[in-house]
Amino acid sequence: MLGKLIKLRLQSMISRSAARRKNGKSMVVVFALLMLYCVGVFGFMFYHMFGYMADTFVLLPPFHWFYFAMVGLLSFGLSFFFTAFTAKSELFEAKDNELLLSMPIKPRTILLSRMAILLLVEYLVSLLVIVPAGIAWFTTAGLNVAQFLLYIAGSIFLPLISASLACLVGWLLAMLTARVRNKTLVTMIFSLAFLAIYFYVYFNAQRFVTSLLANYQSVADSMTGWGFLFCWYGRGIAEPNLLLFALLAALALAVFTLAVLLLGRGFLKVSASENLKKRRTGKLELRSSKLSSALLRKEFKRFTSSALYMLNCGLGLILAVIAAVALVIKADAVRGLLPLAQGVGLSLTDLDFALILALLTSFFCSMNCITAPSVSLEGKNLWILRSAPIPASAVLAAKLKLHVLLCAGPTLLLSAAAGFVLRPGAAGWIALLLVPQAFVLLNGVFGLMMNLCFPKLEWTNEAVPIKQSASVLLTMLPMMAYTTLVIIGFVVLVMTKAVLTPTVYLLIAVAVALVWLLLSVFWLLKSGPKKFERL
Repeated sequence: MLGKLIKLRLQSMISRSAARRKNGKSMVVVFALLMLYCVGVFGFMFYHMFGYMADTFVLLPPFHWFYFAMVGLLSFGLSFFFTAFTAKSELFEAKDNELLLSMPIKPRTILLSRMAILLLVEYLVSLLVIVPAGIAWFTTAGLNVAQFLLYIAGSIFLPLISASLACLVGWLLAMLTARVRNKTLVTMIFSLAFLAIYFYVYFNAQRFVTSLLANYQSVADSMTGWGFLFCWYGRGIAEPNLLLFALLAALALAVFTLAVLLLGRGFLKVSASENLKKRRTGKLELRSSKLSSALLRKEFKRFTSSALYMLNCGLGLILAVIAAVALVIKADAVRGLLPLAQGVGLSLTDLDFALILALLTSFFCSMNCITAPSVSLEGKNLWILRSAPIPASAVLAAKLKLHVLLCAGPTLLLSAAAGFVLRPGAAGWIALLLVPQAFVLLNGVFGLMMNLCFPKLEWTNEAVPIKQSASVLLTMLPMMAYTTLVIIGFVVLVMTKAVLTPTVYLLIAVAVALVWLLLSVFWLLKSGPKKFERL
């Protein structure tokens, strides 16, 4: 039964990615190319980072084990981070939990099938570190047969521990949110804390590596205590030491077994509490309101009731506020960077600086794709909207209005902070305030357009339309690609060959975005309601 459940889960994931429509093959190709790009970027980054470390430690034979220990530590941390976010929703909030629990299937079997999928994700993420680090060491110092085999074995056993800890974190978070009224707020706090740690480590990675290489002896000595697990991993490969590796394998199997036993006891209770919560009862008060207000309120409640939706599609709102505060605090430092443009032979006016900051501010808009999964999130409840006497245009307008209302404020705050730093003239202020708002509208309209073209209504976990849908991907990529192309074009056409003046080039970039916006609005008004009615 366990094998059948895992097989069904994998088939479901493959069928969701393949999109049962005529253009399914093309979407598979797009996803495959995107995955190859991501793997290439991460692989290139980790290869150079570990290549730098390998050049140092190859000259220090007593510390060869420390290199592999750091590989294990980074692999462990990265895979744990990626699965800890999804463990709660994957294990306890899947829409088919209630159906499976009603069947003659042991809850532990259902749990193991879900944990197997998370473990697969752990293996895939850890390979992003294991493979480049192994190649870096092999090209620098080489690996004998025993070391190579133990390196492969380590990449099998180590993720068992990180997957177990990620599942336990998801279980604890599910138990905590099951006992509070506003579980979305609690989930948001924990998720933002994880994101803060991630960004802190990411932006300080180079400093950490430099400090590590400068103080490797003290770090290696301390790792024998708190990092004994990675010490076993590193020494087992470098020496090679079969006894230490046997201890690592035994510990990994023991931790995974213990996690299964603990989660097996609480799986039924937590899963049931997600559907059978005690609610306070009282008088029911009915109020009438305008159709547009009722639809907007429905969209707002849908957005705020899902931490996954808010974090993945509205993260740019938080980053925009943080960036605005940082700009105001570091205003003098940022103003000091502006004269550097004159040093590269560019003569930029206040309007040019304002347009550049406006386009950079617009980059944050590409992180807010609130409309991209909004139609797909209706799921099996879409028939309610379809059967009600509600025009399709009103439903789509409410989804777009929510995006604009949520994104306009933080974007305006960031624009005002940029204006405070730059202090441009009237034309510069107009560009700073209006251009990012046009991008807010463009992202909302284009995201809704993509979701109508590539809906995904059959899902058991809301992470599917939010994180794994073509509409979200095809909304974010063109927006980010446009910003990247504008930067590349500025370097080539303005800075290098001087084909265009900065003002003319930047105005052309804004004009292209406005044309894109007008075409998207025209499509949404003409074909959007028809697409929605055919869903």
